[in-house]
Amino acid sequence: MKKALAQNPNMLRTMIGLGLTLILILSYAVYGATIDSSYYLYHTTNESVEHDPINQGMTDDNTTQTWTFSTNRSTTWLNVTFAGAEENDVISIAVSDGVWYHHEMLGSEDAVRFSCRQTNDQEFEEYNVCKAAQEHSVTVEQTGTITLRGIVSPELPMGGLGSLYADSLEEAEIDSSDLIAAHNGTRIWTITLDSSDTIHPSEYSPLVQSTSHELENVEAFEVNPMTEMLWSISALIGCFAIALVIPLTIYFAAQAKERREERIRKDALGQTTDNQ
Repeated sequence: MKKALAQNPNMLRTMIGLGLTLILILSYAVYGATIDSSYYLYHTTNESVEHDPINQGMTDDNTTQTWTFSTNRSTTWLNVTFAGAEENDVISIAVSDGVWYHHEMLGSEDAVRFSCRQTNDQEFEEYNVCKAAQEHSVTVEQTGTITLRGIVSPELPMGGLGSLYADSLEEAEIDSSDLIAAHNGTRIWTITLDSSDTIHPSEYSPLVQSTSHELENVEAFEVNPMTEMLWSISALIGCFAIALVIPLTIYFAAQAKERREERIRKDALGQTTDNQ
């Protein structure tokens, strides 16, 4: 380091200058990417709808009862609750068109932020762990209230807020509208209760709730460019500071060693002169 500085006394100044120049260039790049984003946010209604299932009657042996209801908008969540279901009863829910997704951990109190969409840690690919089928069934393990939860259209924003990539706001509005419309339609649902005991008329009345979505508005994704630029500058300064610590430490150590050796030489020369 000492020899390099001797050959080029402006090297330290050059390193610092280049570092500051790179900081400014990268900060401007972050600023430009922030104010010119191609990501858009679309907001939808997140309306909870309660349905009144129609009793379709029971079988001749009074051990099976069915109900039907319909959904006619873009739907995500579906909740069906039975009060007073007995142990070993089987509850089935079927849809007339397409499939829907179910998992026993959906909405469970034992699940911590469970989601049907999981990510493969090795390949970083997203996949759906919930089972897709036209009909799902569960067996009551304990007498009491049981709730079946499912997702009809996982592509829709569960919380009413989604994002997409587009070249313009007009394109984003068209794409988000097409997404909502693609999952819009009338579906007929059938709820079936199979019991080993006799079912009495009007003994059960399932509670059915669903969540529907309609497009409200689309806006460009924005962040505060000044805040992002300051954060980027701070990060870059920190990186360059760490990168310069070692060479600067060597430089100042070499300067201190040189001054100490120079002082020792002067002291030695002074003693030699005095002896003469």
